[in-house]
Amino acid sequence: MKKQISYIAPGQAAKALILIYLTFSVPMVLLGVVVAYMRYGVFEISTLLSALLINAAVGFVLLWLACQIYNWVSSYVGGIEITLDDISEGS
Repeated sequence: MKKQISYIAPGQAAKALILIYLTFSVPMVLLGVVVAYMRYGVFEISTLLSALLINAAVGFVLLWLACQIYNWVSSYVGGIEITLDDISEGS
């Protein structure tokens, strides 16, 4: 059975995806802090927290915008098409 994704709720999708996004960005921010400490000899927890906060805020806005753009495009050309199959209980 073929189905089409015609609308994505931007707020809900951004909330869910930002957690996944932060999972990948935390190690990168930590690496940046370690490199900065090795180079300049200064470590401030506020730098770490602000980098994560800014990363999360920018990520949320960009994910929300991407969902809005998807919804706009899908209204003209159709959404992403997926195929759903029924499976048996034992699989």
